[in-house]
Amino acid sequence: ANKPEVKRTIVVYAGRFQPFHPGHYAVYKHLVSKFGKNNVYIGSSDDTSGEKSPLRFKEKKAIATQIFDVPTNKFVKVTNPYRPVEILDKYDGKTTQYITALGEKDADRLSGKYFKPYKGKPGYGYDEIGYTYTVPPQAGGISATEVRKGISHKNVRVAREFFKKVYPKFDETIFQLVRNKILKLKENFPGGVGVGLTLPGGYI
Repeated sequence: ANKPEVKRTIVVYAGRFQPFHPGHYAVYKHLVSKFGKNNVYIGSSDDTSGEKSPLRFKEKKAIATQIFDVPTNKFVKVTNPYRPVEILDKYDGKTTQYITALGEKDADRLSGKYFKPYKGKPGYGYDEIGYTYTVPPQAGGISATEVRKGISHKNVRVAREFFKKVYPKFDETIFQLVRNKILKLKENFPGGVGVGLTLPGGYI
């Protein structure tokens, strides 16, 4: 049978984004420059069960869309980051190619029957195959761990300065919200908040 022609490429950058930070944004900008703003989505869940997951989806989205200029309709709540049906359902599975963006450390985690490395040309629709694209390391990298540590510094002035240095815009409400969530997390998991995460997204 003739395979249907792929007409569209949708890229989903999935992650925990606890919190969304400039390293994540650098990855997003890279994807946009490569695949186009209309084709790139960010997917994240509402899961706050882990010891490194203080923020709800709506808080992560607020940072990405208000502090950075990620379009609100491109930051989407997904249940399963690597089967983002909430995003893909809008597109035809026969003629839409789906690419998931991964960090170098995660590149080989999605091998198997469904996912194949993206080779730069139209392949199959997502009904049949999903593709993985490994994001090259972006300059000015910072980890979610460092960000959580900085924002939760016991001196609120120091924490605020850290936020202003790391983020392109400052919003007191978002700052306080994120800070309080991380501080609360530290009470619940003393000593457990400093574990490293990989980019992009840090889905570990």
